[in-house]
Amino acid sequence: MLTAESPEIIADAGFTFPEPLVPQNSPTARHYDALLRGLTHKMNNLLAVIQGFSSLVLMQDGLDEMSTENLQHMKDAATSASDLGERIMPAGGCSRVDLADVALVDALPMLVTRLRTQVEKAEIPFQTNLSQNLPVVRADQDRLRTILDELVKNAVEAAGPRGEVGLDVLAPGTVPGSSQHAVDFFVRNTGEDIPDEMLLEVFKPFHTTKDNSHLGIGLTTAYVLAGRMDMSIGVKSGGGMTTFWLAVPVA
Repeated sequence: MLTAESPEIIADAGFTFPEPLVPQNSPTARHYDALLRGLTHKMNNLLAVIQGFSSLVLMQDGLDEMSTENLQHMKDAATSASDLGERIMPAGGCSRVDLADVALVDALPMLVTRLRTQVEKAEIPFQTNLSQNLPVVRADQDRLRTILDELVKNAVEAAGPRGEVGLDVLAPGTVPGSSQHAVDFFVRNTGEDIPDEMLLEVFKPFHTTKDNSHLGIGLTTAYVLAGRMDMSIGVKSGGGMTTFWLAVPVA
């Protein structure tokens, strides 16, 4: 059963951290940013044509059942590909990030309510452990919410119908060995362990152990957005529990 952990348990050794991203203002980052934006734009134009013509043909009378079904599959595939284009932008580092001072004492209640709704919709217990008097952090509040959404969504899916999900938000200095200048977020779930050799793989784009309906870019998005806001993100798994650690800098 998942219960609120003590900081000593949460902070023990074993976290795996992915390599830092290429600095966003570097020529390499700017080049791939422009390339990905351009590709997504061009692909969306082509997909819009496929969606449009499929819809027009489907409106015609006299189509046999097989043709209707095939055209609908074509239209649905184009729609899914277009949705992928939208999802790939933040995972590719193309989303705008506006850093500002975020008062967690004001922002956290809304964030937790949003996350709780997401977890309890799956009929999974949600445990929280939130420090009092949390400091102001430096972040893009919308992008921080996206990171937590992706981490919790992943935790819910990994936990399964019999699992549990937990969120710890701990003030600087609470966790032994962590930065005195960061608020530590821990998203935990019970369930099957991730093998050690696969821990870094979870942050790679299109890596998924789930079915084909999962794109495998949720944790990539969290990793990329965290890197762009000078946050560190890591993962550990063992003993029937997986924990993601996000360290958010104090303003």
